[in-house]
Amino acid sequence: MPYADPEPDDPQELVGVEWPGDESVTREMAESFADEFAQLGLPRAEILALYRQPEYSGAHRAWRLLGDDEIARIVDESLAVFGRFTWVVTDSADDEPEPQPLRLYRRGS
Repeated sequence: MPYADPEPDDPQELVGVEWPGDESVTREMAESFADEFAQLGLPRAEILALYRQPEYSGAHRAWRLLGDDEIARIVDESLAVFGRFTWVVTDSADDEPEPQPLRLYRRGS
């Protein structure tokens, strides 16, 4: 079986479906995206920019339906809860020693 040509009865084949929804479903979806982006440590401006990018189809659709003001309010709520920490990933220098694991000891042992 070729890699790019799945069998017709392949259970791993991706299938997209649509579910009916209303504004409350769209709002919950937008809140979930905002929570996830805030937990990743993204700043407000970057999160709002992600909603405007068509490549993020779910977030973009929520932005089109709810508008700038509502999305900004949702993002602000998420950042108030999850935006306290920012993750920073840095590369270590090649000559830096490997970190040693922490050793935990019980008192009196």
